[in-house]
Amino acid sequence: MSEGPALRIAATVACTEAEGPGRRFAVWVQGCALRCPGCCNPELFAREGGVTVPVRELAAALRAARDVHRIEGLSVLGGEPTDQLPGVAALVHEARALGLGVLVFTGRTLDEVRTLPGSAELLASVDTLIDGRFEASRREPPGGRRWIGSANQRIVHLTARYADPGLWRGANHVELQIDASGRVTAHGAPDLVRRVLRSMSG
Repeated sequence: MSEGPALRIAATVACTEAEGPGRRFAVWVQGCALRCPGCCNPELFAREGGVTVPVRELAAALRAARDVHRIEGLSVLGGEPTDQLPGVAALVHEARALGLGVLVFTGRTLDEVRTLPGSAELLASVDTLIDGRFEASRREPPGGRRWIGSANQRIVHLTARYADPGLWRGANHVELQIDASGRVTAHGAPDLVRRVLRSMSG
């Protein structure tokens, strides 16, 4: 019996304020065909990494995070979410059904996404798409837009949920997460993450 759609993922965080407006559940998908030079997550390029998780399990985790942590939304990052379009479309549909807002970070432009089979199902449940290749020579300047890697990337609002420009202004930050086994992970603004990890290892 089929378990339904699944995603190859690298990591999840049940509650974060470092990956978009408000408290969010974040999913990093594994695998990226675009492989932008200077990407902050090159370990997510390979499709063979990570673990495969049924979307129904991720949806149950979303529901629990909404009820326990009062999360406001879901952020899907990568890797490249549109390389696993059917699974991501199913996940964001589940998030929308739970009343959560949806952000998707993609290296493809909106026009490129629209050429992909199944894109309409994905975009129907996305509130805001951050689109465009990461360009290391055009990094978003300090004091610029939050959560954006390079100046060429766009914040495309498909609904009004996150359209307030004030949501995208302010300082980026880093969060440290400690799991039940005591393992520490860091996420948030990539340059700040690297600095924090260097200071911890030193």
